Amino acid sequence: MQEKTRELLKKFEQDYEISVSATEALTYWIIYARVRRADTGGTHHLHHGMKYVSGPGQDGNVLVLRDPFVSDAYSAEVWGPMETIDDFVRKALAQILADKTAAERGEEEGCGTSCA
Repeated sequence: MQEKTRELLKKFEQDYEISVSATEALTYWIIYARVRRADTGGTHHLHHGMKYVSGPGQDGNVLVLRDPFVSDAYSAEVWGPMETIDDFVRKALAQILADKTAAERGEEEGCGTSCA
């Protein structure tokens, strides 16, 4: 992963208060985000996890797991060409923001092209 991508992750965490980690392996990439849920009125803040899995040679196919520690449900999405983890990180950050915005507006989270 390039240094500018690491800096982008740090800036994203600071700007949006969303914890994000990126894992790069030989055959797969994983982005895990902990998004803060809407304020519950108490002092304890609830988070939910979002996990995005893809890799080189996957033709832009991404598995999206919402709350992976709560449920095994996932959706499959196509994000377009991604040659490197840097491409994957940029697209994942945009998707994380879109999902967060939709949740804040009370919109139902989508199921992509298929669910299990």
